[in-house]
Amino acid sequence: MWLILCLALFFSGGTANAAEQVELFDSDQQKVIATFANAEAFQVEAQKLLHSVSGRVLELNPSLENAMIVKIPLAPVQHLSHASSGIDTDIAEMFVIMPKKGSRRPWLILHTKEYETVVMEFGAKVDQLRKQVQLP
Repeated sequence: MWLILCLALFFSGGTANAAEQVELFDSDQQKVIATFANAEAFQVEAQKLLHSVSGRVLELNPSLENAMIVKIPLAPVQHLSHASSGIDTDIAEMFVIMPKKGSRRPWLILHTKEYETVVMEFGAKVDQLRKQVQLP
């Protein structure tokens, strides 16, 4: 019985992420303002952003103020390999930080399968993601 329970818990990890919602967080209001089903379209956008990673964020403490943040649980986890940054890991969750004003480009906070946090720059545009979460 314990073996069946352990195996069920072991293999249910990917399904748990698929059931998690995509969340839109407004840092000015300090709350989640919308949730969305974690549909295939969000997974496609997440893969596009991961494939465009250009390096680590070099700022010591990039601002989370005055930003919209989209949390996308990845189902299944996605592998990220960026040799010049020394990153070769599996990503379980992605936060896309989109500043509301100023010249700062959007950036990523990534949580690995091992519960580590990686902060990365990327080159892809976020126009489609903004449409998906109903932002202008």
